[in-house]
Amino acid sequence: MSIRHPWRVSALIMAVGAAPAVAQNFEYESNVGFPDFGFMVSPSDYKGPVFALADSFPETIPPLDPQVEQILSIDFETDPMAYVMAVRDYVFTGNIHGGDVADDFILQNNAEGIGWYHMPWQHWGTTGREGYHGLTREGPLAAQVLAPEQRNSSYAYAVGFYNGPGGFTIGQVWNDPYGGPDLTHMIDAMETGFAFPEGTVVGKFLFTSLGADQVPWLDNPLQWNAYVYACDVYPALACPDGDAMQSAPRVTQAMNLLQMDIMVKDSRAEEAAGWVFGTFAYNGGAAGATEYADYGAFCADIPGEGKNWCNLMPVGVMWGNDPDNADTFINSTPTETVINTDLQQTWINPDEALPAMHLGFNSRLNGPADNPTSSCMSCHATGQVPSVSAIMPWLDGVAIPANGTQASEAWMRWFRNFEDGEAFDEGLAISMDFSMQMTKGIENYIEYRGQDEAGRFALEYWGSDGGAPISRGATIPTQ
Repeated sequence: MSIRHPWRVSALIMAVGAAPAVAQNFEYESNVGFPDFGFMVSPSDYKGPVFALADSFPETIPPLDPQVEQILSIDFETDPMAYVMAVRDYVFTGNIHGGDVADDFILQNNAEGIGWYHMPWQHWGTTGREGYHGLTREGPLAAQVLAPEQRNSSYAYAVGFYNGPGGFTIGQVWNDPYGGPDLTHMIDAMETGFAFPEGTVVGKFLFTSLGADQVPWLDNPLQWNAYVYACDVYPALACPDGDAMQSAPRVTQAMNLLQMDIMVKDSRAEEAAGWVFGTFAYNGGAAGATEYADYGAFCADIPGEGKNWCNLMPVGVMWGNDPDNADTFINSTPTETVINTDLQQTWINPDEALPAMHLGFNSRLNGPADNPTSSCMSCHATGQVPSVSAIMPWLDGVAIPANGTQASEAWMRWFRNFEDGEAFDEGLAISMDFSMQMTKGIENYIEYRGQDEAGRFALEYWGSDGGAPISRGATIPTQ
């Protein structure tokens, strides 16, 4: 059972006559538990709505929503487009309201009563959540990795969320907002499988401060305000190294929607530990000109700027890592989307309206904000505690293979398939079932407690040398 310490802040704040500007948060923050965010404009300088962590996790596995049952009835191998678009519509349902897009994806305000939840402990550290929409700092966006016109490098900022079955697992691990994570459920699942139950759906939005002047397909943008590092907005400012980022200046910035990632726990994906991955890229330049904005019934009736959520265009679907394909092709500065027809476990959208995508290693699935040397599955497979292996092989010192050569066995270790419950480093870590957010949250907590109490945890010594950063990626080193 989840332990809760409710504090009815609505009654307390109303009693002292608080300003109406924050009233819309009363119903979203009914108890004080996990911190909501780590960085925000001072309360003395801002009185508007802020991000509230959705953390009222289900104490039992909830029944599948009808839309999820429909998703699980679609064959992702023979009809990947229908599959990924059904997931899109499920993520959108009840979360897009047709008014100000700033009011969309407040998970506690789902108009259809669908439960969605955030991962705790993403607030802490230099990448921690900001207070407008709960965005965390993700991987770098090197110059020209998004488009030939992209002159400046920057960083992506993101927020992820899990549906009811996924929220159950989060609540099993984070069952006490005043205590540390309980790893029992994840340890047991290494034997039984499916730490995240069948029908878990994960969504994630990624934003950038870069605009259409450098990334033309970000025209007609969908924008959220975010409190981000100034050095990620203004190229003339250099970001400091290491922990010095904690005190680097931040600014309120309109951020443009860049990408949406989805994951579905689907037992038919036997070689991907039961996960199906999908990625979308924003394509405002093609608004109304392609089939995606009006695909199905959902997006057709959205009024106003909310319609722009539907400019997310599917890049592809992935249900395995094609471990026997060791050919090397890395498309770091794409001018076209190169589809590898030899891959059997990745489908890439062939629509010519899709902006040039770098994809992943040898054209495996990856989104525009992801590193072109990796893949959706190869990154998420390293979700374990402790983080013994880095998210990409070259971060662990494995040489990047040259285009046109065969990748080494050491490199291909990241591009193998997995059974459910299998850790990337068996015997040295606990699998987090492909959840990098779970991994990041737990390691944030351990680092925080270690600093706060001047102590260390035995778990840190199981197999990690501390050199495996948990990050969406990094800039590819010069070859």
